[in-house]
Amino acid sequence: MKNQLYRCLIIAGIIFSFLIPAGAIAQDRDRTHDRDLIELKQQLRDQVRLSQEEIDAVDPELRECLNLKGSHVQIREMVQAAVQNNCKGTCLGEMLRNMNRAMSRGLSDKEAQEMVTSAMREQIQDLEQKRLQLNDKEFGDRVRERIENRLTEREQMQKRMQEKTMEHEGMHPMDRGMDQKRLGPDGSGTKGSGNGSGKGSGR
Repeated sequence: MKNQLYRCLIIAGIIFSFLIPAGAIAQDRDRTHDRDLIELKQQLRDQVRLSQEEIDAVDPELRECLNLKGSHVQIREMVQAAVQNNCKGTCLGEMLRNMNRAMSRGLSDKEAQEMVTSAMREQIQDLEQKRLQLNDKEFGDRVRERIENRLTEREQMQKRMQEKTMEHEGMHPMDRGMDQKRLGPDGSGTKGSGNGSGKGSGR
């Protein structure tokens, strides 16, 4: 009975020895994230001149930007461009979501910022030329459509480039997986691959 209790205490000690460092790391990561968010909001107040209420309205979007490894510089530049074009509130929230959407699909924070800023300015010019007026939601929807089209075009272009690379290497895209299966860990051909080893079977 005492031996069983002793073993249980040892196991519990081992478990806690792993849990405590993991918990400390998680807490440290959370503190770092919170500090980044506070610094970003301070920059938006001081440099972009957003009110605390306007910043709090896009808090979820700012947090997601940071989670996606968006830098303060790129986030601030995108927000600055939006504010300069009278895009605040619902509109600003949509621009930040567009930036997050682009980063989640493989773009860097700089590429995402430039894509959103460009799409936003093009939409404004289009409205001015057509002398149209849209509310914040409608404007955000139009910009989101432009972003989605650009992301789709980018992904299709990447796919075509991959296919051309495979064709240049002399294989059909569907054959690449099969070709890998015919290769051993060291890249040498396996039996049945059609590549002779140079050794006769004796038959």
